Amino acid sequence: MNDYLIQLHRDDCLWAELTVGGARLAEIRAEFAQRFPSSEGFSLRVQQRQEQRRIVECGPEGIRLLGVQYRYLELDEA
Repeated sequence: MNDYLIQLHRDDCLWAELTVGGARLAEIRAEFAQRFPSSEGFSLRVQQRQEQRRIVECGPEGIRLLGVQYRYLELDEA
């Protein structure tokens, strides 16, 4: 499943960030657009999150996941 990062800006100032699953992206994007109209200076930036690298540790207890690094790909406005 794809995750997306939605950023809400007002007059080029970041107001909020929200990570959502791909199944809810269209619904949440439409809701944001309705509640925060561009006529009042709001804009949305949407990026797709992709896993870039996993950081693991191998020890006597086995392999343990320490973290995941992501990269974000800009999506065009739709």
